[in-house]
Amino acid sequence: MSLFALGISHQTAPISIREQLAFAAESLPEALVSLAAVPGIDGCSILSTCNRTELYVSSEQTITRELMDWMHEWHRLRPGQVREHLYQLEHSACTYHLIKVISGMDSMIIGEPQVAGQAKQAWQTAQEAGTLDSRLNRMFQHAFSAAKRVRTETGIGRNPVTLPYASLRLARQIFGSLDKLNALLIGAGEMIEDCATHYHEAGINQLTIANRSEDRARQLADRFGAGAHTLDALPELLDSHDLVIACTASPAAILTEPMFKAALGRRRHQPIFALDLSVPRNIDPASADLDDLFLYTIDDLHAIIESAQQERLKALQQAAGIVEAEVTAFERWLRLQGTTNTLKLLRRRAHAQRDKLLEQARTDLAHGRDPEEVLKRFSHRLVNRLLHEPSIRLRQAAESADEDLLAAARYYFLDDDT
Repeated sequence: MSLFALGISHQTAPISIREQLAFAAESLPEALVSLAAVPGIDGCSILSTCNRTELYVSSEQTITRELMDWMHEWHRLRPGQVREHLYQLEHSACTYHLIKVISGMDSMIIGEPQVAGQAKQAWQTAQEAGTLDSRLNRMFQHAFSAAKRVRTETGIGRNPVTLPYASLRLARQIFGSLDKLNALLIGAGEMIEDCATHYHEAGINQLTIANRSEDRARQLADRFGAGAHTLDALPELLDSHDLVIACTASPAAILTEPMFKAALGRRRHQPIFALDLSVPRNIDPASADLDDLFLYTIDDLHAIIESAQQERLKALQQAAGIVEAEVTAFERWLRLQGTTNTLKLLRRRAHAQRDKLLEQARTDLAHGRDPEEVLKRFSHRLVNRLLHEPSIRLRQAAESADEDLLAAARYYFLDDDT
């Protein structure tokens, strides 16, 4: 039995590749059921965020090729199209990686906390879809506990550096003071909420929230004295905003090159700073060719983030020691599970033999046979049945000089005085 991970992340591929493998939240239950139907899979979960897409699978056999084929087929890609960007992990490496992901050790922003919530949602979605087996379920639970240790016992999560914070620094590099600028935030999730907080505290002149649900946009806007609109209003909103930040779950671009071209024409060469924090991207990449439009993606924030998180790098070595100890503990649990299953099988077989012989003994008693003889016969047959297969295996081990197996048999079945 083993655990596997197949994935792609910001460390192995640019956003143009990652967005091709992203899973929309509403499609995850269907995708999980499809993945679980792949022959050989006992349990599965899918983690899909801005920076990574990963399949976690429990199986009795190595099925990496099947996972790759399924990933390409689900996303309608040519066979092997993105193979070079995918990484494969199995056994303890899979557990080690999941703990690093949940604790923020593997994030673009070291120690960022959002991925822990995203991993928990992925685990819960798999639970609801009925695609977790006991091993995979236990691995996720153990990883959550281990990640909590990492964050509690090290400084990896101190002095937070987030994507919204990095976007604010980038905006200041471009515009300088923000107190005369207007910002349009598209979406109403946690990332946009963090952006609104940062820009509001930075003294932005005016905030506007646009979202598919106007009620959700208004709830968020009311906290910051911002305007609220639906996505239908975007073409009319663009020209009155200097900063545009998009982060929605839309599988396709919601801001197009013609929309920006028209807005920039009305602004008469006043530039727009646009930041796309979405995967798949919400802003058509072709818009980057327009004059007076500064378009950035989350990958472009990497340099800013890297310079601000040097302190967290110091905590990685300490965190690595915690992760290794937790992986060892989980591997011990897996081995115990294997032993437990073997013991259950032995007990089940022994009980089956006992029940069959008991039925024969009851029949003998019902026919008036001597109870003493019936008990002797029952005990003799039971001993023979239980020792038959082990006896054959031990003879074979003796004939082939398998001293390790013979020593193990003596250790497990004979006491020290024998």
